Amino acid sequence: MKEKLVYIRAKSDKVPPLQQRSVRVLFVFLLGALLGFLANFSDGSVIGLIGTYLSFWIVIATIIAVRSRSPKAAALHTFIFLMTMLIVYYIYSMVQFGFFSMDYFITWGSIALLSPIGGYAVWYAKGNGWIAALCAALPISGLLVEGYSFFYTFSIPQGFDIISAAMLFIILPANHFQRLRMLPIVTVLFFLMERLGILYYLQG
Repeated sequence: MKEKLVYIRAKSDKVPPLQQRSVRVLFVFLLGALLGFLANFSDGSVIGLIGTYLSFWIVIATIIAVRSRSPKAAALHTFIFLMTMLIVYYIYSMVQFGFFSMDYFITWGSIALLSPIGGYAVWYAKGNGWIAALCAALPISGLLVEGYSFFYTFSIPQGFDIISAAMLFIILPANHFQRLRMLPIVTVLFFLMERLGILYYLQG
């Protein structure tokens, strides 16, 4: 199994010093805290509206995952990022507004708890082969499902989703051939997610 995964995308054999790895974890932690604060602080504005949708966090977590040193690091980084964001967001709500929604916290907390699986898989999006194409197609398809209504609503958050999907389509694949592999997978996943309402259930 390990040999097959290495064929998809090989991690670096060079292990960074503990200090360097700790700095990366701290950076992810601080980024999650900052964005969690800003998402709540800007609530009601266009920026805050974008931050209330799952798609924004899919984009950031995907970039964090693919830029991590290894799939295990990607799993750790995405979990720390999303959990920190969630905790800071709701602490700010309680302190400033005395408001705490247990239902939403459980929903988003469940997503954060499952994020290491997604982070581990998405790390391979930068690799080669059909599995790598599938891993890259997953977040892109999710963004397209969230954003396709832009073409008749012209909503800014949905427009952000379409632009983000295009950006990931450019930066995730290792080469042009991988993009060609992704196209049929993205198409199939888009229709499956849209018909089954997977993202709707994830967001409660």
